[in-house]
Amino acid sequence: MSVGTSTTRPSFAAILTGAQDSPTSGVAANDDVHLDAFSGTDDEKLTAAIDIARVSSPRRAIRLSARDHRFTQSRTTFSGMRILGPEQGLRGAGPVGTTAPQAPGRCTVTLDCGTGAASWLVGTATTYNVMVAGITFTSTNAATQFYHHPSSAGTCYGATLDTLSFHGFKHVLGTPVEPFSMTQVTTKGSWRCMGARDTQFTLRGCDNTLWVSGDLHHGSARTGRGTFLMRFSHLAKTTVRHLFLTTRSGARAILVEGPALRHGGLDISDCVVEGRHLDDPATGALIVVQGGGVSFTNTTLNFGTPRPTDFSDGTDTALIMVKGGTAQITNTWTCRATGPSESVPVIAVSGGAAYVSRVMGTGEAGQARGARTGGTLVADETLMVACA
Repeated sequence: MSVGTSTTRPSFAAILTGAQDSPTSGVAANDDVHLDAFSGTDDEKLTAAIDIARVSSPRRAIRLSARDHRFTQSRTTFSGMRILGPEQGLRGAGPVGTTAPQAPGRCTVTLDCGTGAASWLVGTATTYNVMVAGITFTSTNAATQFYHHPSSAGTCYGATLDTLSFHGFKHVLGTPVEPFSMTQVTTKGSWRCMGARDTQFTLRGCDNTLWVSGDLHHGSARTGRGTFLMRFSHLAKTTVRHLFLTTRSGARAILVEGPALRHGGLDISDCVVEGRHLDDPATGALIVVQGGGVSFTNTTLNFGTPRPTDFSDGTDTALIMVKGGTAQITNTWTCRATGPSESVPVIAVSGGAAYVSRVMGTGEAGQARGARTGGTLVADETLMVACA
């Protein structure tokens, strides 16, 4: 079926029967709902498309076009809601006998909304199987949040967020005050978050699979001193892979927080967490554990702690600080920034418990250092521990 660009809105009768009001309406009963089958502004087109998708059975996807879009209205999510880029999930003809994918169309969306209940997508009740995929998002007002679903409004179950990019956003999923409530959510594909204005991800929930089949490249720009790029707030039984986090302008990378966990913790593996480079490092700590339970495996930590006293919320003392909860830290590579001496520890424990093995300090004359002023630190022979 060809995709039309009519300015006529199809009737519900045509949609439900599979007929078309005109040869160019671009909508059939069992096909995607194409945004450009409707007339008006992009917000008006999306309103019309959502009206159709919400009542369709089975749920039909809303398909954007290979062009620039602009949305300013908040949208309440519903179970089965799908907003897809033009090539997401499609296959080209390719050579005979193959299923070679088409080259992706350029699909960009500018969002100028707010945060919290004024975000672009807002969950107001428990939803199932929301999907957004194959779109590059940008914000020009420095005050936009992509998706808001706090625990007070139930849970986002079984969502799939695939191959998305964000530039200039205040937040992407959740806020530091109201984390994104998620269960059995999958993030996949290659993601980019650039020009961040604040914490991009604040997540809570369980049974999630995050970037296991994909990667997240996230660089801070104007987040402010002490801001975390990602906050895992009471996130349990969740697997996270392939984060490439670069902190600048005094930002920290990862905060793990929450109550003690009884049913398995947060598993973070195969990640690179660092300052920009040797001479433009992160100001203080890269990772802070304040509560909950987490394991870090196969982690590369580079270029941190040259000016740990710059922060007003406390003095950072190591690349990884454990202040509470339980952390298992295994197979860690580190490379220091210009300035900090080898006496600055890789891991410092002031509360909770840390179990550490196989730490390698690249280019250091001696062993990597650890420090304990409280709590429990159990380390193997690769970490030289000083106790207060």
